[in-house]
Amino acid sequence: MAKSKDLYGILGVERSASADDVRKAYRKLARKYHPDVNPGDKKAEERFKEISLANDVLSDAAKRKLYDEFGEEGLQSGFDPQRAREYKRWAESGHGFSFGRDGEAFDFGGARVRAGEGGFADILNEIFGAGAREASQPQAGEDIEHPVEIGLLDALRGVKMPVTVRRPVTCATCHGSGRVGRKACTTCGGTGTVEKREQLQVKIPPGVADGARVRVSGKGGGGRAGGQTGDLYFRVKVRPHPLIQRDGKDLTIEVPVTVSEAMLGATITVPTPQGAIKLKVPPGSQGGQRLRVPGRGAPDPKGSSAGDLYVRLMVQVPTKGEPDRLRDALSALDQAYAGDPRAELAL
Repeated sequence: MAKSKDLYGILGVERSASADDVRKAYRKLARKYHPDVNPGDKKAEERFKEISLANDVLSDAAKRKLYDEFGEEGLQSGFDPQRAREYKRWAESGHGFSFGRDGEAFDFGGARVRAGEGGFADILNEIFGAGAREASQPQAGEDIEHPVEIGLLDALRGVKMPVTVRRPVTCATCHGSGRVGRKACTTCGGTGTVEKREQLQVKIPPGVADGARVRVSGKGGGGRAGGQTGDLYFRVKVRPHPLIQRDGKDLTIEVPVTVSEAMLGATITVPTPQGAIKLKVPPGSQGGQRLRVPGRGAPDPKGSSAGDLYVRLMVQVPTKGEPDRLRDALSALDQAYAGDPRAELAL
């Protein structure tokens, strides 16, 4: 997310907008820029990603509070709001700092440190309680979570896609120590890590569910002072499909059939995520009846058996034709009923 972009501006709402206002704005824009509505349009795809990210933050009360207080920095992985508030209070309290000439003392918020006595880490120790000895110990990098959005069909079939992430990597200048000799590293500001943008090829396994996490080993935050790099987790958001509904590993698709196909039986073609299949419709089938196709549901990412596909028959009544012919056919059809089909609805 570019620093120049405002999440409220992306959704076109005021900073005082309610959660309902945010939701309505997102839905309106999502319908306009959804990839399914704009196939092949890269600009629409990027716009949809911006909209989704803005909604993810502003629709979450905790994330929105951090964003309102700290801006984009508050959304970074590993951000410590309590430490940031403490530093802000310290900075606003008038505890400035000044650097003396060679051999003179440093005045850093009331903590006087003579040049050559300790260095920057010791100054930080006076303020935050983090000494140079602690900073020199190997520290493992943090695990990072990054959102990724895919369509239902890609979730069922599996997909390999490029994703650009921003993550802290070990500083090449100080090798994660945060220091160069007795001085703080100017490249990383003494943190031991620098932010890096990196494009990764992410392999989403077939059958992944909404909200699942896909782990990429060793692509998290960089370690300090020789510590191990953390892992990167992609949090998967699956967009719904207009024709297919998912319930665990089972799928349901509604398929229209004619009156004669339902009455007399027929063999119809049914699309599935794995390809079209032929399905026999039993004679006398009713509207809303479900036919089970074993093993044609969602695959299991862990290698277990796949779910089932349920085909819900939707009997379609013709709306066009010669009125007299239709009237005669319907009259003959009514005579085939054994009784009142609504007799059992009496209360």
